[in-house]
Amino acid sequence: MRRFLEIICTIAILTSCFSASYAQDVNWKKYPYEIIGGFGPSTMLGELGGNNGVGRNSIFDLDFLSTRFGGSIALRKTWRERLSWQITYSMGMLFGDDAKTKEYFRSDRNIKFRTPIQEFSGRIEYKIRKERGGHIYDLRGVRGQRGRKLATFCFVGLGVYHFNPKARIEGKWYALQPIGTEGQNYMETRKPYSLYQFCIPMGLIAKYSINKRWAISGEVGVRFLFTDYLDDVSTTYADPELVAKNIKKDVPEGVARLAADPAYDKHCYDWNGKYHYYNEQRGDPYDNDFYMFIMISAHYRLKENDSGWPTFKK
Repeated sequence: MRRFLEIICTIAILTSCFSASYAQDVNWKKYPYEIIGGFGPSTMLGELGGNNGVGRNSIFDLDFLSTRFGGSIALRKTWRERLSWQITYSMGMLFGDDAKTKEYFRSDRNIKFRTPIQEFSGRIEYKIRKERGGHIYDLRGVRGQRGRKLATFCFVGLGVYHFNPKARIEGKWYALQPIGTEGQNYMETRKPYSLYQFCIPMGLIAKYSINKRWAISGEVGVRFLFTDYLDDVSTTYADPELVAKNIKKDVPEGVARLAADPAYDKHCYDWNGKYHYYNEQRGDPYDNDFYMFIMISAHYRLKENDSGWPTFKK
């Protein structure tokens, strides 16, 4: 009788273990929603700054000294075992400075900028590696499935963002887009760029489940852009005098000249009155800019009410 009871108890315990494992595997059905808050560094790859050496459209040209910080809030829903969607609001600051590189062309250009970024995006996530439940009891000599709390994801989406590149000139920050630093205000072939643009977010996530409600994650997300003017630099030099005479904002002409070419006094004009650097390379219009966020986030799982909306009810 005692032996029988031991067997029954063992079976009951093992059943509860695997039931708990199964419950954890399908936990996304019970808690399909998540609210997420994140914080971390933001950086960009554009024409300005960069590593020492000739500029390349490569992650190896990133200047980590120019890294700034950003944050995000998001709502996520898992609607299949491996698929989820997420809507996210992100904000951060991007910065670039030619003075921080020893590469001759960029240090001679000597342009410095910063821009705030505000982004609203939606994305689809695919779970590459799933969490897995394990024993809830530590039984010596009992074999079974070991738990795995780490999951990995990849994602792709579509977003819209606002930016506004500025330069510090004579102790004050000036918005560069209204100045038309590359002749957008007087050249028919160059039009002012929009400060609202689309982007394609892509990246990878590793998420660790602390318990049924809480999780933490690390995310690396790159934004591929459809503009090369994130840093207000793309094509060739315009004549600073013509830039100053055609500005669309109340900006001192001296400021407009320096915005078009911070080395204006050094580059100057020849005896014919021709600006030496007119139509010389200022940027690279064949490679669009991109920016990225590296986020450390906290996740809180929520249930779904009868109407399909998230609820804080336990």
